Amino acid sequence: MSSFDSYGRVKTLFVLGITASAVTSGGLLATSFMHVPGYVQNSNEEVLLNQWQTMGTIGKAVVPPLALIATGANFLNSYFTHTQPQHYRFMAAGALSLAILPYTFLSLDSTNAELASRVEKKQGGSDLTLRNLSVKELIKRWGTRSAIRGVLLLASALISCDAMLHLSF
Repeated sequence: MSSFDSYGRVKTLFVLGITASAVTSGGLLATSFMHVPGYVQNSNEEVLLNQWQTMGTIGKAVVPPLALIATGANFLNSYFTHTQPQHYRFMAAGALSLAILPYTFLSLDSTNAELASRVEKKQGGSDLTLRNLSVKELIKRWGTRSAIRGVLLLASALISCDAMLHLSF
């Protein structure tokens, strides 16, 4: 296979990966820094919980697949460029894209569980510190922690760009 064919594959995967990373990063950061501050201005906790639940439903449907697309594209580019030093950058970009999935479970799971229990009007979760927080405080906490996911994906996109700029075929 010619180097031109390889470059075409890498370029296509790069566009796919960086688009998925950038779109997801932008969505997560916009949610954390624009939507959440707007939501918490609402004085009605029931409406606030409904907004959070709607946002979460959309996020669960969109973010994981896009993160996996970015991860796969970057890991494939790492494989296709294995003879070049830049393949480590593609590996790092893929790892950063993939990192948002375990980060979500580790960092947001307890907050999500507490908010979900409040939506269902059940007794709070097992974390006493979260039970003592208001809905607004929980959503602010969620927004801050969710922003880190956006930063991870932004870093993935930037590292992938750097790798692409330094490739030679």
